[in-house]
Amino acid sequence: MFNYTNAFSRNIGWVTDDEQQLLKSKKVAIAGAGGVGGEHLVTLARLGIGSFSISDFDEFEVHNFNRQAGAFMSTLHKPKCDVMRDIALDINPELDIETYPEGIDETNVEAFLDGVDVYVDSLDFFALNARKLVFKKCQEKGIPILTAAPLGMGCAFLCFMPGQMTFEEYFRFDDCESEDEQLIKFLVGLSPAMLQRNYLVVPEKADFEQKKGPSVPMAVKMCAGIAGTYVLKILLNRGSLVVAPKGLQFDAFTNKFKKTWRPLGNRNPLQKIMFSIAKNIVIKKIATQSNKQNAVKNELKPIEQVFELAKWAPSGDNTQVWRIEVKNDYTCIIHGFDTSDWVVYDKQGNASKLALGCLIENFELAAHGLGYEFSISQCGDEVQTPHSISEKPGAVAFKITIQQQSSNDLLSKPDPLFHYIKLRTVQRKPMGTKKLSTNEKQLLEQSLPAGFKVIWKEQFSERLSIANLLYGNAYTRLSMKEGYDVHSKIIEFKSVKDDCSAEKNMNNQFSKDKLPAKSLGVDPITVALSQWSMQSWGRMRFLTKYMGGTILPRILMDWLPAIKSSSLFAIVAEREPQNVEDYIASGRAVQRFWLQAAALNLGFQPAQTPVIFSEYLRKGVKYTDNKVTTENAQKMELKFSQIFNEVNTSKIVFMGRLGRSEAVKYRSVRLSLEELKC
Repeated sequence: MFNYTNAFSRNIGWVTDDEQQLLKSKKVAIAGAGGVGGEHLVTLARLGIGSFSISDFDEFEVHNFNRQAGAFMSTLHKPKCDVMRDIALDINPELDIETYPEGIDETNVEAFLDGVDVYVDSLDFFALNARKLVFKKCQEKGIPILTAAPLGMGCAFLCFMPGQMTFEEYFRFDDCESEDEQLIKFLVGLSPAMLQRNYLVVPEKADFEQKKGPSVPMAVKMCAGIAGTYVLKILLNRGSLVVAPKGLQFDAFTNKFKKTWRPLGNRNPLQKIMFSIAKNIVIKKIATQSNKQNAVKNELKPIEQVFELAKWAPSGDNTQVWRIEVKNDYTCIIHGFDTSDWVVYDKQGNASKLALGCLIENFELAAHGLGYEFSISQCGDEVQTPHSISEKPGAVAFKITIQQQSSNDLLSKPDPLFHYIKLRTVQRKPMGTKKLSTNEKQLLEQSLPAGFKVIWKEQFSERLSIANLLYGNAYTRLSMKEGYDVHSKIIEFKSVKDDCSAEKNMNNQFSKDKLPAKSLGVDPITVALSQWSMQSWGRMRFLTKYMGGTILPRILMDWLPAIKSSSLFAIVAEREPQNVEDYIASGRAVQRFWLQAAALNLGFQPAQTPVIFSEYLRKGVKYTDNKVTTENAQKMELKFSQIFNEVNTSKIVFMGRLGRSEAVKYRSVRLSLEELKC
């Protein structure tokens, strides 16, 4: 049988027996029973609060599952008020709980707040009119107000006490000309420290136009903990309070806590500056989002859905050497080509063939992950090369067909690597040097198909030897005009501010068809020097010949990253690749290895130039007229053979490095489906 004293006895110690009985006699109002509101109710019910007024006009939907206390399959499409009332009564059957399933408006706000000791704001961020109504009535009645906002992976908290700065005095909504301005003022007022601003990885999900924003369960629970503590302190008149215009923000992701103070609230000069900056950002974003919503988007065919994942395969300098010709809902032709006509690292088209192999591996993983069977065959002369790529060298085509998996196949889980297709990136910065565990190496080795193996180079002496090799190979790259001709085309230096693309994906942070400069892993000064030197071959040659201009970039981008890694590695085939099929198979192996590294949260960077120039020298491929470059490449080829003396280097299909690393912040992205169609 339920017994109040026993039910909440574990609170005793932090509160006295008498204080627990006092909590039982108190009433809390919570407007909103979804995200934070549901957690507030559960937390305060477990604290032993005896009476509640709760309101919410909504029902639980599937999209509530990630964070709302009452969202379960068993409560789908049920009123939030009713569900949360039942959950609270299941905690304390003696509760006195009033529900307002129609929401709060002028007709019921008086009753909603009748006899209330504390109001805990849990309304949706965008519900400003209802919020202003309830806050104004609380101020008239002398009811303390708490608002805890789940921003990012933390909580921004404000407390408004009777007789002190009011909600309106702090936020200054009357100074606004539009609802959007009010929402911006609400955001900067809630979170003057803006601790969450730097890790929103999908900014378009903060959608003012559609009045939707991202929210995670950790933040919601932090809000309930902080607000619950303040309810206790106010009701028991014990403990100091941080009251507006002061506030609190804790962010678990950034490991930061800030106590903010904004005298005059949003009229504070700092807040006015923040408002101006935020307004410019938000208004531009609203305009962009409106344009996207006005554009008619056809529903993707199944084969297009699979390709949208598959296209995230790596390719040399983000060249994306493939185009898709959609034949029907379940069939396409992938037209591959190479960059041998302008990329010195792809003179035989083999680097592009490796990339095609990566794409095909992605295609199969994506097909199975989305519930389709996959088949592929290389096309013959009967398939005509589309006009859009007819002048590109190295044409090769593959027919890919998918079909719905059978009922038996549907029971099997997708390959775990499927989940890392879009998460796979390149880490060009120095990484942690802690050695790979035996288990990590085994998983990486097992990710390779039959016919491939890994050679590990993880001792410091081995990493140093390869660092010197890469430093030397970098001179080969940077000393010849053929290298400059590539580098000057494939690095995107344009700032985000100057990026006029609709998707904001042609800048130095994210580029759809180049390498964004900020992804190179070097400091801003080196980036600026690189941008200046790449304005002309004359500048680059002058720096190289007279100023030692390649030394610093080679140290920062080649030598140091090799030293600062857990291991360097080479993927070795049973035999030297000879034809398209061999290079496709090698690319598929590389992609699986790379995806497994992503699954292990390891940073990954290719180091292919020793492999590429070794092949050129073996096969007598002419790639430059520069004698100094050629002589240097020959020296590096000898060093390469000595480092990997346990294997015939002609069988090495890929070389790279792994290390302990956080996820990269800037990366190359991909062309759109429409841009990749032919």
